[in-house]
Amino acid sequence: MSRHFHTGLLPLVFVAVTNLTACVSAPLSFIQGTPQTLTDFTLYPVRIVSVDGSIQFVHPSKPIQISPGSRSIVFEAAPGSGARNGVQKSFALKVEPCTRYFLAARRQLPMDADWSLVVDKTEAVPGCNIEDELQKAAVTANSQNN
Repeated sequence: MSRHFHTGLLPLVFVAVTNLTACVSAPLSFIQGTPQTLTDFTLYPVRIVSVDGSIQFVHPSKPIQISPGSRSIVFEAAPGSGARNGVQKSFALKVEPCTRYFLAARRQLPMDADWSLVVDKTEAVPGCNIEDELQKAAVTANSQNN
């Protein structure tokens, strides 16, 4: 009986250690390209194309985890009413730890191809410790520089 107990316990221990490791290394800041202000008809979803040169192509409704700090992010807004292709633009974004960003494209008119990026809403990530996130970001930056 103890053999079965230990055999059954091993996967649980592995899952717990794996989850603990994931929590320690996962940045707890997020960006997502869906406007939250539903009454502002000048706001449109944006797709995250790349973060710091790393290709993402994330659907606007899916948040991505991101480390705090200055990030270079390429976004693509859906084409305006009269345009055929979406317009990609690069923006510098200072990501604060433990923050969820809801970003959007703002067009003055629906048929405009040009757009500007707006932070429609931010919210604190529940259960996130800002000091821990800054420390993890510093460790990650140091390991990438070496």
